[in-house]
Amino acid sequence: MKKLPHMAGLCSLMILFCINASCKKADDNFNEPVEQRTDTLTIAQLRDFGSLPLPSRIYITDARKQGLFNLDQGDRKTADNLGVTLVTSHGIRYKREYTGPANALWFDVLPSDDDIGPELQNAVNGADDVFIPDGSYRQRTTVRLRSNMKLQANPGKVLITLPATYVSLANAIDPKIDLNNVVIDGLSWNVTTRENGTFGTIYIDSPNVANLTIQNCTSKDYDSKDSTNWLTLKIPAGKSAENIVVKNNVVRARRMGCEIFNHDNYNKYVGKNIEVSNNTFYDCHFGISLSGPMENITVENNTVKNCSLYGIEIAGALRNVKINSNKFEGKFDKFFIGSNDGNGNGSVTGGMTITGNETIGRCTGGIALYNGGTFAFANNKFNMTGMIEISHSSNGGSFNDNTIESMSSKVIICDNTSNNRFTNNSISNRNASANQAMFMAYGNKSLNHVLTSNRFTKGPGGKYMEGADGGTYKASDNQDESGRIVQ
Repeated sequence: MKKLPHMAGLCSLMILFCINASCKKADDNFNEPVEQRTDTLTIAQLRDFGSLPLPSRIYITDARKQGLFNLDQGDRKTADNLGVTLVTSHGIRYKREYTGPANALWFDVLPSDDDIGPELQNAVNGADDVFIPDGSYRQRTTVRLRSNMKLQANPGKVLITLPATYVSLANAIDPKIDLNNVVIDGLSWNVTTRENGTFGTIYIDSPNVANLTIQNCTSKDYDSKDSTNWLTLKIPAGKSAENIVVKNNVVRARRMGCEIFNHDNYNKYVGKNIEVSNNTFYDCHFGISLSGPMENITVENNTVKNCSLYGIEIAGALRNVKINSNKFEGKFDKFFIGSNDGNGNGSVTGGMTITGNETIGRCTGGIALYNGGTFAFANNKFNMTGMIEISHSSNGGSFNDNTIESMSSKVIICDNTSNNRFTNNSISNRNASANQAMFMAYGNKSLNHVLTSNRFTKGPGGKYMEGADGGTYKASDNQDESGRIVQ
């Protein structure tokens, strides 16, 4: 015969059971009876559904939202978002069964809607990967991005017109909420609002940002006011941004196409691993502007056209900067400038590499290399109206194997910088109306430049090389267009 358990032990077990039972919340009771069946309902019918046993699956029949939803009896918190989670009047959750991205149509993001903002926000909140079907849409309210999400469309097939706000996509209102692991892919915008402001279509201000990719997008804002960017990424004091990729976009912006800046973390390199590549920026004031203490910067294979101020600006105390294989076309003040920022926040350290860049036809404008550090300027082909100005911290650099055609009376000037070397370059201002000096070392800090094996073709008058106001250089084996040695 089996012995009965000791009475004291039995009482202890009963007390423990009662305590555990009393600690459970009513919401934690997941014991509704379930039957393995599939009911066919509309969304309205599902939301009113209250009979037992619960069906294990529901097939929703509403137009554009058809699909199977599975019972999730363990979830009593997720909100009803129309697209992927539906909630009955008794708090029972059904979750859409799908693979791949969630379709924005499920959330009522429709071309007929006067403002897709609220519905698109619902989709972004409800699914980690959202696809917007082909069509033309209007957006009046800003959508707030979150971490771990992708928002995508077929490139060139979705156009979002912004008639009321410049800002289509932004970070969370609370800047303490980080923005990590985000992809924006294939969207197009037409900015028509006349709103005042200095914002932009994609505006990220103040959170920590990591692993952000913006690709295959287009945007234009001919009808907007003259104050906005397409992409703004601001790194404020105490915050960071790293692993940022902006690629394969075609953008027209009234102010800046792409602006990424760190102005409030003096000498702190909190912007890291930033790539801007294979984009086209046109009819902007600035095409690309990267400014402040940031490191590991790559700007390559972009086409920049008709930017009234600068095509590519590298400003402030950046380091490890590569400007490679970009094309410049049309009119600029400077189609490339490496400059100190407005607060004088340092200069490029660790060197700037500028290789394989070229102009398409003759560009109006020139180059100002004001903060190149120990720069390497090689294998570039520039036909321009302006000159190349090398100044400020651009010391100890190399200028090799470039082809430079200029309409300026001075082609290259080293303004109070020292120890730069010029080797195997083809330098010409043959079509200029006059020539002062094709190369000039200017100022008493412009010392010890070396010019070797360059080929000069000068315009009328003037000199091939000159040291002015204390500037010095050494020249050897340089030739004119006829092969004669020139000094």
